[in-house]
Amino acid sequence: MKKIVETGKGNLNARWPLLFALLMILSFGIHVGMRLWAQESTMEWTRLAYGALAAVIMLLLASFSLRKMVFTRRIGTMEGWRKSHLYLGLFCVALVFMHTNFTVYGNFGILMVLLLLLVILSGLMGELMFRTIPVWLSKQGTDAVELDEKRKQPGEYLTMADEIVEKASEEFKNFYGVRIRRQFASRPIPMKYMWLTEKDIIARRKRQFSLWASRGPSTDRLALSHLENLYAERDKMEFKYARLQVLRMWNNAHVPATAALLTALLAHLWSISYY
Repeated sequence: MKKIVETGKGNLNARWPLLFALLMILSFGIHVGMRLWAQESTMEWTRLAYGALAAVIMLLLASFSLRKMVFTRRIGTMEGWRKSHLYLGLFCVALVFMHTNFTVYGNFGILMVLLLLLVILSGLMGELMFRTIPVWLSKQGTDAVELDEKRKQPGEYLTMADEIVEKASEEFKNFYGVRIRRQFASRPIPMKYMWLTEKDIIARRKRQFSLWASRGPSTDRLALSHLENLYAERDKMEFKYARLQVLRMWNNAHVPATAALLTALLAHLWSISYY
């Protein structure tokens, strides 16, 4: 039964491009038909319908943030919400331009178009970003913002490394002080983790410690293994932190732009009803 449900979700996600194409063809076909054969009053009602539908979709898209905050509840998968957010957002853009007859009216219209373009571009950047960010970040939701508070300082890793080496031989202590200790004392650069996968990081660490194992004392392999595990823990923390920083930069662009666009939309609706 579970396999059938998962297959159904996968089929729905796979059909979003087809559904988007059908919605675009249908809406654009109606728009062209109205422009060619309908009366002016009918065309005006069609434009208003497109605008109202676009406004409703914008509000639905804004609810994507609520899905992140209630991620522990089963309200669809994150993948499904992300797909629907992407394709409905693109469809909403088309509706907006059909609502305006592909014409920008006045300074306020230019402002709304610029905000819309900013939301689109930042949204597409977010789609690319989510293809490189680990699944854990999407699943943890708001808990992920606490990662930097839990992030260990290099000094703490250095202290733990020194404690591990304290019980080793003098020869290994000397080798550790010359070759290994400075790796734990240095501050990692988060951006370097952006261009690597977790597998790349693990492979690099194993190569480094294999080299140290071949050059260091053979009697303290257990201490070296503990150091490798500690270094792996720091790498994983920095790897997650780098992805979190990118997510924050994206939020700082996409979320305020969306809020500004919704505010402009409300002002637009108020001006129409008032005048």
